[in-house]
Amino acid sequence: MRNFKKYLALSIVLFSPVLPLSNGIFSQSVVTAQETSPQEHAMKVVEELQGYFENEALPTKVLTAESPVYFSAATTKVSDTENFNIFYYAENEPYEVNNQELNNKTPIAAFQRAVYEDEAAAQKAVNQVIDNQGEKIDLGYGITGYLTAGMGSTYLNWQEGNWSLAIQAPNQEGVSSPDLAKQIVEYLEEIALPAPEVVGQIKLRMNDSLTYEDNVATWQVGNVVYTVSHADPFTLIEMTGSITNPTEQ
Repeated sequence: MRNFKKYLALSIVLFSPVLPLSNGIFSQSVVTAQETSPQEHAMKVVEELQGYFENEALPTKVLTAESPVYFSAATTKVSDTENFNIFYYAENEPYEVNNQELNNKTPIAAFQRAVYEDEAAAQKAVNQVIDNQGEKIDLGYGITGYLTAGMGSTYLNWQEGNWSLAIQAPNQEGVSSPDLAKQIVEYLEEIALPAPEVVGQIKLRMNDSLTYEDNVATWQVGNVVYTVSHADPFTLIEMTGSITNPTEQ
């Protein structure tokens, strides 16, 4: 188990959200902002989540520069450590983990672990897409992307190791998927994503009104599929990378 206590904040799929449950009992409390700072509250949330799922490395980057400063989380039943979901929230108040009021809030991100019958089923669930058609785009560091267009959108695909990455963007002035891709490629020169055993897929969207389900990273390890999702495309990359490279908020 990793020691996450040294990190001051939790900077924290493909399934539709389920009603978050813990041990069948919801916390009713909201800690007042005067009682705890965002950093102190983040540390508490990190430690509590890691205590529930102590054999898993969890994301430590979630909030964006524009999001509210307090984050919290709601989990599915913590008695099931094989198949579970964690939903993350950015709020103006420091809600406790699994506070019942979070059921009425909208998640900003999620993390999921799902066990499949065998490795083949897990690999199929990732639904990796490799598309090397279209205009070649130099993304830097020896990586080539392939840009196509259709149905009012552009699609940019590239590979890094066992990961396939794809960005969908509206075909309009001022929106550049190559710029985002270059930013991601440069970031991944310093920060390693979790290593898929065979296949991994990242799907990003560049739109104005996004939900946490619009940007998704999915990868397979044995018969287990991990999924990270976030409302912001670049923060999705940071959140996924923070699993192997823990970071402060």
